[in-house]
Amino acid sequence: MNIGAFYKRKIFIIVAITAAVMITASLPSFAASVPASYGQVNSDVGAILRKSSTTSSARLTVLSDNTAVTVHKEIFKSRTSTSAADRWYYVTAGSRKGYIRADLVDNIKSGSIQGVVKSSVNYRKGAGVQMSKYGALSKGTKITVLMVANPVDSTKGSSITWYKAKIGSKTAYVCSDKITLTGKATAAANTTSKSAAKTTAKTTGDAQFEKYMKQQGFPESYKPALRTLHKAHPKWVFVARKTNINWNDALAKQSRSGVSLVHKSYPKSYRNGNSQREPGWYNANKKVVAYYMDPRHFLNENSIYMFEDLSYKKAYQTTYVVNAILAPSKLPKYGFTAAIFVKAGSKYKISPVFLAARARQETGGGSDAIYGKSKLGRVYNPFNIGAFGGSNPLYNGLIYAKAKGWNTQAKAVEGGAKLLAESYINKGQHTVYYQRFNVRNGAARVATHQYMTNIMAAYSESLSTRNSYKKYGVNKQPLVFEIPIYNGMPSSTKLP
Repeated sequence: MNIGAFYKRKIFIIVAITAAVMITASLPSFAASVPASYGQVNSDVGAILRKSSTTSSARLTVLSDNTAVTVHKEIFKSRTSTSAADRWYYVTAGSRKGYIRADLVDNIKSGSIQGVVKSSVNYRKGAGVQMSKYGALSKGTKITVLMVANPVDSTKGSSITWYKAKIGSKTAYVCSDKITLTGKATAAANTTSKSAAKTTAKTTGDAQFEKYMKQQGFPESYKPALRTLHKAHPKWVFVARKTNINWNDALAKQSRSGVSLVHKSYPKSYRNGNSQREPGWYNANKKVVAYYMDPRHFLNENSIYMFEDLSYKKAYQTTYVVNAILAPSKLPKYGFTAAIFVKAGSKYKISPVFLAARARQETGGGSDAIYGKSKLGRVYNPFNIGAFGGSNPLYNGLIYAKAKGWNTQAKAVEGGAKLLAESYINKGQHTVYYQRFNVRNGAARVATHQYMTNIMAAYSESLSTRNSYKKYGVNKQPLVFEIPIYNGMPSSTKLP
């Protein structure tokens, strides 16, 4: 036998065994011994489940309010703060695993397993050696371990894994390598999934919804679409508004010259004549007016938002949602931030989501109204208020803004918000549909006091709102939609 080969082989075996021991020792084998905890999402607008514990990481999905989650561990993002906003949870939600901010989860129920201190160790307010110290535990002290926790790497101490534990009357954190887990783990009572099931069970059933639609007085032609929406969004509320206005009378008024316009980019068959009312805009064909006036075409996931109540609701009309609407437009580039719209909405009790959607619809593609540079000096008009009539409607709007003193982005948004709230929202025209088709204030007011002449404006704004609501889970909220009903409606309407 080759002695050199024998020793080489022996050394290789020893090294391999040593490496295996080291690898085994480095694995958090204890983690499997600590039982999972349970909680549920506590956020009216839902919570984003992310790929890692940072707001810049990839979004996996949006979890709606009250979604049950299994909590596997806690992650600290600050060396010294224990605030919920500075912590994350690694969770399972349904079939998805990911990270969620701790301030968006509540009703935490933890299991437990007993632990014994192996050698003297400090116990602290949070995970990490820079966290405030409560005291020290001597060898042999018994504690109750509740959850696994990770500190910021630079403050991990002797182990990257810590334990959240019950120590006397305090909930504190200790370095895991100083603790030996003993005994059998006690699982947490998973009450959140049962609670969620009960909540779902309480949701209005099909029979109740049929009764509700009948009580509201929805026509049969409205009901198929409403059933589909109710099934997908059982929290949504649909209110029938009987206008007591004859369909043909309203259509005739909405089809008058200058009341409903269509852009030149659409088929010529959509026009009523070939004379431009404004540069690039023509009177709309009566069939086109009928189609966009008919609520039944828009009772779907994309367009229902034209009927949404536009009053201010702080819980979900946040800067995140508003920013999602503004982001694809040129408005942020010229200083129109989400914060400006949210502040204006809060001040005048009008939806900032609606304000952002309206600005995007009017000037989001780029306009002298948002650049702040014109013959009139620095002036802004993101909503194009007063921009109508003559050969240069945009300039007319800038003259209006100049007279109002809108020389900053904030003044322009707040000024527009005030006008919209006082002149439209508080006068019954509290949906985008009613602002396009004024059928909320009696037959005599039909086709008067309407914000926009673009026949497709309500549809376009609804799409913008839908995209941002879906992105941030706002569509999971109990939104209220007021849907108009006319007397003598035709069985159907269609585009030419």
